[in-house]
Amino acid sequence: MLTFRRDSFIMKKQFTGSKVALGLLTILMAGMSGAVEASDQPSAKKQPSAKKEGAKNYNEMVVIPAGKFIFGKPGATKEINLPAYSIDKYEVTNKQFAKFNLDHKYDKGGDNYPATMISLVEASDHCAALDKRLPTEQEWEKAARGTDGRTYPWGNEFNRVLCITKESVDEGQTSIIAPVGSCEKGNSPYGVADMAGNVWEWT
Repeated sequence: MLTFRRDSFIMKKQFTGSKVALGLLTILMAGMSGAVEASDQPSAKKQPSAKKEGAKNYNEMVVIPAGKFIFGKPGATKEINLPAYSIDKYEVTNKQFAKFNLDHKYDKGGDNYPATMISLVEASDHCAALDKRLPTEQEWEKAARGTDGRTYPWGNEFNRVLCITKESVDEGQTSIIAPVGSCEKGNSPYGVADMAGNVWEWT
């Protein structure tokens, strides 16, 4: 089953107080997420619009810095140099995909599961609607593996606990799909989630 994540080149300009330049779209999205206004009410009283602590921001993007990295399968690697870019931290969820694709149906309770059975054309069109694009194979791989050519996002040894694959389930169980970002300890060196397992992704 196929899903995808979105990619956007970042602007070269450095913003004051920031260690990395952020893409215009990322800035707009952050602004649209709503700033919490100051209130005279006691801080102990919860505001109705307050986010749950630890809630995931499925629109979050991660900046991958410019530079070289080791690309390719073991025995056929080469050094690639890429400019800086931003990539979605999470796979595109059913809820996100359905916002622009009204025919997309999924089971109740599946809002935060990865959108699956998505064609390359559908994935590309969804990205274009947000003024983004699919990552290239090289961009996806750098976001997943970092710069040192490691086999998995977390290192060179497979660990069934750090990903969602057929090896992650007990014998006799069918393979599972989990909500995006379920295995945070398996995040890539840049903090990108689900780069090993869950579902296949388009580039």
